[in-house]
Amino acid sequence: MSVFFLLLSLAILLVTCMRGLPIFIAAFVSGLVLVVTAGLNPVDLMLKTYGPGLGKYFGDFFFIFVFGAIFGKLTDISGAADSIATIIIKKLGERFIIPSLIVACAVLTFGGVSVFVALFTVYSMMISLFRKANLPRRLIPAVYFGGAGSFVMILPGSPQIQNLIPMKFLGTTAMAGLVPGLIVGAIEAVLIFTYLQWEVKRCRARGEGFTERENETVPQGRAAERKLPHPLVAILPMVVLLVSLNVFKLESALALFVGIVSAMVLYSPFIDWARISKHLGAGTMEGTTSLFNTAAIVGFGYLVQTAPAFQAAISALTTTGLNPLLASATAIGSLVFISGSGSGALSIVMPILTNIYMPIHAVDPDALHRVATMACMGTTPPFNGLVVTVLAVCGFSHKEAYGPIGVVTLAIPFLCLVLMVSLYMFVF
Repeated sequence: MSVFFLLLSLAILLVTCMRGLPIFIAAFVSGLVLVVTAGLNPVDLMLKTYGPGLGKYFGDFFFIFVFGAIFGKLTDISGAADSIATIIIKKLGERFIIPSLIVACAVLTFGGVSVFVALFTVYSMMISLFRKANLPRRLIPAVYFGGAGSFVMILPGSPQIQNLIPMKFLGTTAMAGLVPGLIVGAIEAVLIFTYLQWEVKRCRARGEGFTERENETVPQGRAAERKLPHPLVAILPMVVLLVSLNVFKLESALALFVGIVSAMVLYSPFIDWARISKHLGAGTMEGTTSLFNTAAIVGFGYLVQTAPAFQAAISALTTTGLNPLLASATAIGSLVFISGSGSGALSIVMPILTNIYMPIHAVDPDALHRVATMACMGTTPPFNGLVVTVLAVCGFSHKEAYGPIGVVTLAIPFLCLVLMVSLYMFVF
């Protein structure tokens, strides 16, 4: 019965998010249901587990979110994003905007840029490109995930946390499962490219295009009459950010701060300094709002880990008697969906899987590594922290924009997870 109530709380969180209820309210109510039905002290856990869990995440990522939002705001108000968008349109044409954005996001995250930092790096540019190509802006989150949060995360060699955690427990390298990983990664990329191009055609057939928002900085005569930075000048602060992060190995927040300083210097002739205080304030508010929504979901994840049903679920999923790789994929995927966190689920279940399967079944550690990474990305729930963050930054509710995200982050990756396990069971 305890497992039923755990699933009930997850269902409430899922439905309320999809219905457009504010994320904090959805997470708080779902957490109360979970705690009360588990027979635990709701006051004690909400004050000593949910609140501190939310606060810890908020504190850990505060500067990344705020500096990231300010960096994106400077890129926007200076016209730098428009400048980059204009040159991409001229060189590639509207037909290749979606593929080029997916590749750009994938290169950033495979190069070691955090998915959160990459979002703030490219968001303003994506807005400009979608505006110029008259593409519906509700597809921006899905396109971002198509490049930054899907196939690139499971590729051998990826520096993202999902590919690094199994190394700690299995003694493998980031290149574990090279051939199956490349095969499945390539197939996932093709499926995502194909789906998003189809989605764009479907939107255009319905006459759906880009829509402006009242609170956005959209200067009159935006790109045609406004003096824009040269594309090389426009892209330089982004290069400074990426070099600071990947070459000089600065902390993400510090790299973003360096990016902000370089943007203020290089974009100086193109910024309306009389209104800079207003723009910086808006960027700060956008960053903190996005961060709080994400932290609210993380707090729910802390509550889940206190429920007796959570440990029961771990035990049940790791004693199924299935093929070890299939059982591992099931255990990790289920826990990802329960906890809402891929890295969190991996950290919890990998020690258990290693102790169960490595000594007794002599499972190939490279195979378990690649399947674990794939499973981590193959069951991303709608209340996952990154999903919530991307929707918040882009200004959408789940009801408005989750559909395409679900295809890119859940449906296609799940099919590829099945393919990965099948390859190891029957081919490799």
